[in-house]
Amino acid sequence: MLEGSCFLDVDGVGVVKLEEGDFVLIPALPGFTMASDLSIKPKAIKATHSAIRHGTQDGPPTMRQLGGYFRFDRTNAHLVVRFLPSLIHIRRDDPGAARLHRIAELISEETGARRPGRDLILERLVEVLLVESLRFRRAETASQEKGLLAGLADPALARALRRMHDDVARRWTVADLGRTAGMSRAAFAERFTRTVGMPPMEYLLEWRIAIAKDVLRRDRTPLSEVAEMIGYQSASAFSTAFTRHAGCSPSGFARSTRT
Repeated sequence: MLEGSCFLDVDGVGVVKLEEGDFVLIPALPGFTMASDLSIKPKAIKATHSAIRHGTQDGPPTMRQLGGYFRFDRTNAHLVVRFLPSLIHIRRDDPGAARLHRIAELISEETGARRPGRDLILERLVEVLLVESLRFRRAETASQEKGLLAGLADPALARALRRMHDDVARRWTVADLGRTAGMSRAAFAERFTRTVGMPPMEYLLEWRIAIAKDVLRRDRTPLSEVAEMIGYQSASAFSTAFTRHAGCSPSGFARSTRT
């Protein structure tokens, strides 16, 4: 929010008031209404890459905002989005808001200047903006959050998650991961499920299939190599697990994404 204020009503989240200097990220982008008065009947507006003015067309604006969007790789978009909060609202007085505001100012300045290298700089600035917003944690709500970010914010779970990510092919057990986190098997399983939103082995399966999808989409790697890469003993075992999870065979998935 560059100037003024408005209300944001996001489906499934509720109404928040946005003030000058606030930042909002909505990872899944459900339906939402933005207005100066929520009693006004909403009007559907098509997104545009250029400046657009709503309401009175002349005179000084009562509210100005800079908007944009991110595109996740469609292959694993559901995996990314399901582990992110429904709404990240960083208020102007929150720690970290000033950094986001400076990045937004640079984006606004670069967008209008149209100097050489503009697109490259904008892409990097937007990436930094995304990372800054995702690592934000409000102290009073951190204990209630679920998802990968909440898991990475927990030092014990973060150790297990990093080991899992670094060596996805290892034949992990809940007990192994618990030892990595410095916890008993039962305590780790309960804390992981409560914080991340799913049991450890289910998360590991999701992560393995996500890696497999990425490899199958980009390369013509033999199924036996893909299977070994993510911890399956044979191509047939991998194919069975992939088909059960993705709803199609690995080769069928590869053909459809290349098409």
